Parts: sequence; structure tokens; C-alpha cells
Amino acid sequence: MANVRVYGSGAATAPTASKQGSPLLTGILTGFALIIAWVLLARTTHNDVGLASWGVGGLLGIAIAKMARPPTRGTGWLAAILTAATLLVAKFAVVVFALQPALRDEFVQDWRATSGLFLVDMTRNRSFSPTLQHTLDTRPDLVRDTSFLGAGWELRAQIDSEVLARAKTSTIEERERLVRAHYDSSLLAQFSFWVLLLVSFGPLDLLWMGLGIATAWKLGQGSI
Repeated sequence: MANVRVYGSGAATAPTASKQGSPLLTGILTGFALIIAWVLLARTTHNDVGLASWGVGGLLGIAIAKMARPPTRGTGWLAAILTAATLLVAKFAVVVFALQPALRDEFVQDWRATSGLFLVDMTRNRSFSPTLQHTLDTRPDLVRDTSFLGAGWELRAQIDSEVLARAKTSTIEERERLVRAHYDSSLLAQFSFWVLLLVSFGPLDLLWMGLGIATAWKLGQGSI
């Protein structure tokens, strides 16, 4: 008597396995999408939007729990770790692609903010008025005089007056040229990066980050 063979019974669970995605890959892709969204939000508002940290943790926890079958304590830790990594990358990305460009735009738009750059440019190019420039070239003693209400004080007042007048009548194109020449590649730009990054890790920001990581850990276990 021939044996009866039943085909397909051993692969009955294969479709279910093939449909199961990777919680890790899902978390990474979701994290990248949330970083991009966060940068766009910060670019629009000119603000770090620290509260977004909590939302990032919640969304990552839900996405990983939905993909895990079933969600476990391990997927909760995975969600927490990915949230922490995403938040760190997002903080750097927000500073570089949102806050620093916003600060640069403010420099270009506000003539008062660029007055210091005009001072550097006019001093380097010797472009003060002929009388003032002649005094600067021939009277180094006055330039070095730092006494209050002395001859040096009067000279500095003239310099400030011409610099402010030049900055006030400048066009956006001129300010853009100065920012590009004296700010973009200067130590000031690097200093602004570290200042903005430090500010983005303030006490309230750290609170939101902690809540985001804790929320991701909880929701990543399927606790919804």
C-alpha cells in the first residue's frame, strides 16, 4: 500500500514568519523619519522644541511593539535604546540644520547684529571716511588710548558712528557677503554650535528626554 504524502503541511507557518518584520529595522527607519520631522519643525519655529523628545519616545515604542510578535521586555529595552540614540542624533541635527541656519538668517536680516562684522570689514579694508582713516593711519597713539573721555574715546566714538551708519544703510546682499566672509568660517560659528547644543540639553530638555525614553520602554513592551 502506497504511503499518502501531504504536501504543504510543514510550511503552514511560513507565511506568518515571512510577514513578520524586524523591530530593529522598523525602529531605525522610524527614528530617521522622526529626526527629519523634528528638524523641519525646529527650522520653522526657530526653536529646539524639547517636548518633541517625549513624542519621539512614544512613537518609537508603539512602532516597535506593533512590529514585534509578541512585544516583550526585550523589545521594550530595544525601544528605549533606539529612543536615546535617536534623541542624541536629533539634537545634533536640529542644531546644525535648523538652529544654526536660523541664527545666521537673523544675522543677515538685522543690521544691528552685523555691525560688528562691518567694523571688522571696514578696519581690514581701510574704508572709513578719509579724515578718520587718515587719523587711524597716522595716530596709533590715539588708537591705543583707552582712557575714558580722552582723545582715544573721541576716536572710538567716531568709529562707532561710521560703523553704525554703514550697517544701517546696508542691503541684505551686503550683509550676506559679510556673514559669508567673516562668520561662516570663523571660530564664532563653531562657538555658536556648541552654545546652541549646550542650551538644547537644558534641565527641561533632559526631563522630556527622560520621559521619552521611559515611555518608549513602556510602550515597546506592548503596554498601551
